[in-house]
Amino acid sequence: MEAFPISDVTPLPDRLQELVSLLIERDALGRGDEEEVARAADPTRLVVVLEDDPTTRERAIALLEETVLDVVTCETGADAVALLQERGNEVAMVFADMQMPGAMDGIDLARAVQTIWPRIRLVVTSGGAENRIEELPSGIIHLRKPWRALDVLMQVDRAVRCPNLPVR
Repeated sequence: MEAFPISDVTPLPDRLQELVSLLIERDALGRGDEEEVARAADPTRLVVVLEDDPTTRERAIALLEETVLDVVTCETGADAVALLQERGNEVAMVFADMQMPGAMDGIDLARAVQTIWPRIRLVVTSGGAENRIEELPSGIIHLRKPWRALDVLMQVDRAVRCPNLPVR
């Protein structure tokens, strides 16, 4: 199916326009466009998801799989740190719940990511730990649950467009 030019439709709000652009870019990767395929080989092509609630995790995975990033999941913060030690140069974004199993919570993970991998965009979500939001390092994005898909996609867009800039 051939995509229609964005300019042929009624003007869209800026945030929706950016979402449409992300989806078109993902579709172009599937068609094998050489320039888009070359961009897919860029090092920052992963998003790491940490979420202990299976329904929320599956929702996040389904949404993020529709972006230009490949999705990797981790069970614990320690698993995420181990993955980042091996493949940190490939990761554009970490999408983590504030409360996770294991000794490391979302705040601890945020501190580690910001210190060791400052160019990785980190989005921390919470549904009941709002009283700990002030403990997050500056520059870390917080989304309250239930998060909106468009807000998550906007963070992916920023992670992809500015992969080498620290979030701070």
